[in-house]
Amino acid sequence: MNDLATGMLVQHVSLGIGRVVAVEPTAVHVFFPESEKRYAAKLRWPAARPLLKTGGGEGNAWLESLSSFSLDPETGRYALAANWITHDQAIADFLSAHPQAFADPKTPGTGRGDRASMWRAASAEWARAFGDGEGERLLAAGNVREMVRRALRIERHVTLASAPFEAGALRNALRHPDAARAFFEALLALLSVPSPGRARFERLFAATEQLELEPELAWPLATLFPFVAEPTRHVFLWPRSACPAAERLGCDLRFEATPNWATYASLRQLSARLLEKLRESGARDFMHVEAFLHATSARSTPGSKARHMSATRSSRATTLRNGSRIASPAAGLDPPRRPGGARRPPVV
Repeated sequence: MNDLATGMLVQHVSLGIGRVVAVEPTAVHVFFPESEKRYAAKLRWPAARPLLKTGGGEGNAWLESLSSFSLDPETGRYALAANWITHDQAIADFLSAHPQAFADPKTPGTGRGDRASMWRAASAEWARAFGDGEGERLLAAGNVREMVRRALRIERHVTLASAPFEAGALRNALRHPDAARAFFEALLALLSVPSPGRARFERLFAATEQLELEPELAWPLATLFPFVAEPTRHVFLWPRSACPAAERLGCDLRFEATPNWATYASLRQLSARLLEKLRESGARDFMHVEAFLHATSARSTPGSKARHMSATRSSRATTLRNGSRIASPAAGLDPPRRPGGARRPPVV
């Protein structure tokens, strides 16, 4: 009857570009962002087909990354999240709450000021600790203990900006020398090239899993150091704010509690689009975008955060260094002890 399929981009003669949300025997549901409404339009067959054009048009990254729509049984229409707003609306809300936008209100690099200022303090600490080849020198010398100590100096600034990093969290994650070394090797390998590809990120994500973190710390730790080292290229993913903010902006992060390339790439694509829109308000890099997403998430409905917290708590089992798996802490099971109950010696 028709050549339309869910997920396809189409051009309507009067409503503009849209995304096919669902195809039924008697109707096609298409979301048109120009309408600034969260509901997809329900167009009846066969009258709708002559009005829709497929192929030949330019792609729309935002439309292509829209989150899954749910069917409203009362209206028979598909809709985005109840708290969905357009990017422009989110920016207007942010500027209303933060008239100075992205102007650092206090001394840059001290961590005294807004959220982005706290991130910049962590970035300055990274430069002092690992910049100018210092990280590579320490790694080549096998001085993992010193690398951990310097990383802990960065953590002191991060605890001000990001709730998951409570005092002592990073020390505990990097307590085993072999796992810490593998983590730093993967991290520096990623930062050693101008445009790291998927393989380098996946190596870092795998090294992060070997640190035997609590599930809610996996994403923050996997993305923290690239973010503070090069905020013009790398993003930070804290699920408790990034996921509700993305949902509110209509973006599907394809979130999985275990760090993975698909989720990271989705957040980076969203952040890149937002950065372009926020530049006229003074945004310079992804630190400003992260502050914007954090503020957007704070205005989300409580249910959004609860859903993503639940997803984090019910994450897939954590992989141990010896290849076995343990249940997530949410499952109520204690992880098995190592043979003989022995623990590896701590780094610090």
